[in-house]
Order: sequence, then C-alpha cells, then structure tokens
Amino acid sequence: MQYCVGKIDQARFGVPAVYAGHASGFERSSLIDRAAGSVHVEACIARLQSGGHVAGCVHAYEKGLYVFEGELELLRNGELIVLPADSYALVPTATAHAFRNRGTQIARWFEVLAPQPKPAAAFRDTFFTGDDAWPEPAVPAGAPAAVGCFKAENPIAGRSGELQRGMSVFRFMERSFGARCFFMMRGEMAVGGHRTRHDHPLEEFYLGLSGEVEMEIEDRSFRLGAGDFAWTGVGTSHAFRHVGGEPFRWLETQTPQFPPDFGTRNYVEWEKLRAGR
Repeated sequence: MQYCVGKIDQARFGVPAVYAGHASGFERSSLIDRAAGSVHVEACIARLQSGGHVAGCVHAYEKGLYVFEGELELLRNGELIVLPADSYALVPTATAHAFRNRGTQIARWFEVLAPQPKPAAAFRDTFFTGDDAWPEPAVPAGAPAAVGCFKAENPIAGRSGELQRGMSVFRFMERSFGARCFFMMRGEMAVGGHRTRHDHPLEEFYLGLSGEVEMEIEDRSFRLGAGDFAWTGVGTSHAFRHVGGEPFRWLETQTPQFPPDFGTRNYVEWEKLRAGR
C-alpha cells in the first residue's frame, strides 16, 4: 500500500515554474504530489513576503487555502478578501484570483489542489489573466461566500469507544461550503486518546500543528508532531495513539470527497467475523 511521511523542509521552498515572471516574494513547497504516489491531490505550504504578490490567474482545478500566520489578501472574482491566521477560503475551478501581502510579516498558508495539477508538459492547467485593480475597502473575512475562520465547533459525530477515544474532527470545507473535489478539516486528539486501525477508498493527508501522536501505517510506526505530515493512499491502513502531555492537533484533507456511506473500513469490526463473534 502507498503512503508517505515527512517534515516541512525550508530548503525545499522555491518559486513554482508556472509562476515564474508572474509573482514576487512568492514561494511554495509541495509536500504531496504524484512523485509521492498520489493520483488525486497536491498538498503544499506557500509563503508570501511582505509587499509580495501573485498575479491574477485561473486554474483547471480547485484550490483550498488555510492561513497559518500573517495576513493574506485574496482577490477572488473582483472581491477583495482579507485572510488572517486561522482563516480559510475556497477558490473554485476556473475562478480568477490573485494574492498580495500588505502586512509587515510573511504570510504562510496551506494549499490543497484537486484534481492534482498536470505535469507542465502534459496539459496547461494555469492561465494568467494579468493584474486586476484591487478594490477598497477590504471585505472582512467571513462575509463573502466560501470563506471562514476556524472554530472548534460542530464536530463530526464520534464513533464507539471500541473504535476511538478522545478524538474530535471539525470539517469546515465540504460540499455545503462549495468544495467539489476534496474535504478539509481540523482534528484534535486528547491526552490518552486513540483511533483504531482502519482504511478508506480515498487519499488522506495529515499535517501536525501541535502536540504529538504515534501513527501506525500498515506495518510501521511514526511519531508525528508540529510540522510533520503523513499521506495515506487508497486502502492503506492507519491508526493513531496519542503520546505526550498535550493534545495533538492537525489539519487534514480527504480526496476525493468522503462517500456518504461505507467510507471507513474498521478492522476491529471485521476481525470479529473472523473470530466467529
């Protein structure tokens, strides 16, 4: 089964080839893409220096953003949106958008791109539209559609104690939000929490934000903390066990979107049949 585990590496940031000549102060590091085995998604960390910008463009894929630090300004279909830390926004397929940073500190954010962008030589899926006029005043985050600020509320319904304990997942970018190709969510595992072994008919990506967890993937075990990431392919088994003295918090994506039924195969439940119980 396919999986990938790694850590954000500052040395891997650079200007993506497609943005050359169309941006200033912009760098990105791809964490997961086809080179890691993914067929559905690319997951990246992006950053924009103070005074930097990315020219207007459209993509033949959907883009989800989650801002970690600084303040990012997004011009989406002529509407100016300010995204402070812990804000998120959706850029639907073929939607004109641009970025700038008028703050005093670097803006850093997570990007999920789905369907996965094509190799440059295979198909052109990014087109630059030029620098549009930026309107004033800015619209506060949360006012436009498909924009929000994360709050740990309305968790997904929990599972039985046999399957998990001390785990909460807050999905904020889904069908009702406007996303069509992926889900984005945040999760928290309390001290002493766990999630038993399972798999899915989709790809999952996890990025550690704080705390630590022991993640089992197939027959291997990995320690994940802040800045660590893990990707599991279709059918790849995984489980979690909290370690340390503070909750483990993470950012997660699912691509394609989670099916309404039978999206999780819990091994504990099927092992009962094998045992004749």
